[in-house]
Amino acid sequence: MVYESQGATPFHGASRAAFVVLRDLMERFPQELAHAFAGVFPRGDPYTSVWDQSEVNAPERSADEDQHSDNTTMSAMYALMRTYGGLERCLGRLSGSLLTVQDEKRQWQREFDTEVERLQAELACVTRERDQAIQKNSELNQDLLAVREQRDRVTTAHRNCERMLVYVLGQRNEAWHKEDTLRA
Repeated sequence: MVYESQGATPFHGASRAAFVVLRDLMERFPQELAHAFAGVFPRGDPYTSVWDQSEVNAPERSADEDQHSDNTTMSAMYALMRTYGGLERCLGRLSGSLLTVQDEKRQWQREFDTEVERLQAELACVTRERDQAIQKNSELNQDLLAVREQRDRVTTAHRNCERMLVYVLGQRNEAWHKEDTLRA
């Protein structure tokens, strides 16, 4: 059989694969495994010569636990494997939740990026409109200055014309007065 596992690091992946292999061995050869590991686990109280598991202290009460726990070593190993199994299921659920959260984060990031692009486009449009308004305002100011200059020129010409008219009328009146004086 080939066992594959993925992990955050090579050590983590190897640990998960080793756990899967150990769980498979436990399911297929429970008694042989119990006798093979008899020297690995502590034997408990050296004065107790007979294994007697009370119902109150049972690590796992199930048909499997009753069937595969005929000594302290096997009971401890079974409880350990059940604990590791629970941890693996919990890790699986957490990994699924993490993937869901990461997908949600990516979706939010895409929405955020889309909104930022929309706002940047809107800002560019508003900036362009502002620049056009500034340009138009500048052109209008130049036109206004030209109109004022023209008005000032017309006003100066009008004043000069009025002065000239007043001067001519004054000379005419003076000439009439001299003519009336000479006739009289």
